[in-house]
Amino acid sequence: MRDLAEVVKYLAQSVVDHPESVVVKTKRGPETTYYIHVHDGEEGRIIGKNGRVIQAIRTIARGLNTNRNRVQVDLSTKK
Repeated sequence: MRDLAEVVKYLAQSVVDHPESVVVKTKRGPETTYYIHVHDGEEGRIIGKNGRVIQAIRTIARGLNTNRNRVQVDLSTKK
């Protein structure tokens, strides 16, 4: 199976106008957090109307998680 960070990056690239600027950073610990960095001004596309896009990305990431630890997906404003 693909790395979960690659899946999160693919999903984020699917909804933005500048897919080449999407970067996903991973922070591991008791829970694994994936931070999505996008081009300036495209944060709203990742969040979506009423937060539905980011929530869908979180749901997919949690569903594909094969580890026993918790998975979190956040939008980061700094690179």
